[in-house]
Amino acid sequence: MTALHRTEWRAVGTTCAAAVTVPSHDEREAAWALAAARDEVAGCERELSRFDPASDLSRLNAAGGRWTPVGRRLLEALGLALRAREDTGGRFDPTVLRALAAAGYDRSFELLEERPAATADGWRAGTTIELDERHGRVRLESGSAVDLGGIGKGYAAGRALEAMLAASPQLAGGLVDLGGDIAVSGESPEGGPWLIAVADPRRPGETLAVLGLDAGGVATSGRDARRFGPARSLHHLIDPETGESALAGPLTVTVVAPDPAEAEAHATTLAIAGPAEAEAYVAARPQVSALYVPQLGPPNPLGRLPLASQRLVVRAA
Repeated sequence: MTALHRTEWRAVGTTCAAAVTVPSHDEREAAWALAAARDEVAGCERELSRFDPASDLSRLNAAGGRWTPVGRRLLEALGLALRAREDTGGRFDPTVLRALAAAGYDRSFELLEERPAATADGWRAGTTIELDERHGRVRLESGSAVDLGGIGKGYAAGRALEAMLAASPQLAGGLVDLGGDIAVSGESPEGGPWLIAVADPRRPGETLAVLGLDAGGVATSGRDARRFGPARSLHHLIDPETGESALAGPLTVTVVAPDPAEAEAHATTLAIAGPAEAEAYVAARPQVSALYVPQLGPPNPLGRLPLASQRLVVRAA
């Protein structure tokens, strides 16, 4: 028999949770694994947070185009972000920080003040990021700045899951959830896949669908939360083509992919895509599936979405 052990804590600006399934008598294995997850998330936050002026990312953003020594985690996360920018045709872009700050998201969300949005003068998408893995350093094009936000959380979730599995090889399964960026592996306590509820953005507290997953990552993005600015009219989803809060896109989109950082990049891309564009995007990527919830109308499953019950709860808008 296996037993579920879990922990919950606050980090990376959100509520975090980790859970493991281990032989019921092996509580020490569970404790080691859960501690490893928390330590790894803390390590990622020290390197990747744009809200900590002492982080590796903050030092890089302040370097004014100079080569900057950084840690292994930031190098890896930037490499993932650059690959995601290429794979999404620039619809995901880690260099939107100046545009995001100009829109008003210039500090941790709970500290935001209502003020009019501004334009990021001189900002453009696709600015250069150079990685020197041999010497552990990075250089940004002068005048640019990076935000790893969601993909950073996805990366941290995957790293935390790997840390749990390395700390306790006897684990039957594990799950890490960093505010909706989820990484899973192995069996749930019931012996099957992990069941992940997708919240209904139109009815707080209700479930729209349940996913069944034994490996991979899940990420949700949208404009139903984290709104700011005058009358909460702005959101954090920046369209790289305009440098402003995106007009097109669903209320929310939940993406399943082989890796949680990859899921986050695809979710960010689909969150600024119209229905037809989203459908074509997922169709071109067999490893990706999504639940696209438009502003109005029924939700749309895209790709081979792993619905646990093989049905979707659909209600009138």
